[in-house]
Amino acid sequence: MKNLNIDKNNSTPVYRQIIERITFMVKSGELQAGEKLPPERELAQQLGTARGTVKKAYENLASNNIVQVQHGRGTFVSSEQDVIPLNRKDQAIKLINKTLGKLEKLNFSAHEISTIFQLMLMERRRRLESFAIAALDCNPEALSIFEIQLKHIATVGIHKYLLDNLYSSTDIRGKLMQYDVILTTTTHYTELIGLIPEAKDRIIKAVVSPSQQTIIDLATIPANAQIGIICKSENFLNIISSKLKDFQVKQKNIVSIFEDNPEDLSKFVAGCQVIITPPKCSLENKREYVAAFREFGENGGRIIRFEYQLERSTLIRIEEKISELMEKREILLLDGDSQ
Repeated sequence: MKNLNIDKNNSTPVYRQIIERITFMVKSGELQAGEKLPPERELAQQLGTARGTVKKAYENLASNNIVQVQHGRGTFVSSEQDVIPLNRKDQAIKLINKTLGKLEKLNFSAHEISTIFQLMLMERRRRLESFAIAALDCNPEALSIFEIQLKHIATVGIHKYLLDNLYSSTDIRGKLMQYDVILTTTTHYTELIGLIPEAKDRIIKAVVSPSQQTIIDLATIPANAQIGIICKSENFLNIISSKLKDFQVKQKNIVSIFEDNPEDLSKFVAGCQVIITPPKCSLENKREYVAAFREFGENGGRIIRFEYQLERSTLIRIEEKISELMEKREILLLDGDSQ
């Protein structure tokens, strides 16, 4: 790969530089899904590094679903990775222009095309208003992910449930059967089907993974940096700690604090070079802590947002499920009108 270069004088370990560079190349579209990467030995020779260093980088990329290792064939850019190309907007414009061209050939005026699009969007919103989605998980940070990433389905009601709270309910079935789609993470999918088997066709396994920006940020943490983790739940703290282990961050350099019990936050922040938080950290907006975070940034401190994302395969499955339900309801309405 011509554009994959490393800087051996850089304090960032070589394997992390490889991870960061390949991830960027995938994100920018320079490397496409299904494209084969150089064999470990070949890339090691190109970069002037040990084969084991390249192997370590490839293994890390594979564990984060950026590449897939196919035994006997090689290493390929994953077709299931959740990187959204930087030219996504350009692709949308190209698709719209193509559609506009076809409509103009059918002698539709600009006003007519605009009216058709507006009516179709209005109808889609109206039909979506009657749908409701339940999101279930064991930590509030994961539930926020569902809410943030499903914003594009703006009119769908997304109701969040912590599993511990749900299990304490006397009527779990009654609560969940009112939803058209039930989302939960891989960890709880089988458990939930066992609990309400009659809702199996409504339950979608939400595959989540750290965003590519999160992977890049974690990969570039200086080896001896003092790291502080701020989160809402013990479960999410364990997720972050586990991922830091993958990047061989020393556990003795990690301290943590919970949002509902910040204690002396100013002292906590001042003792760190890197702070890792969920996408939304309530403490940053609290008046008594604003100055501490500002001073942290002014002194060269770095804040990393640990973002878990729904993989594109899950988003597609959700949209397909909603489209399927919309079609069924449309058929029922038509059948009702014909009687």
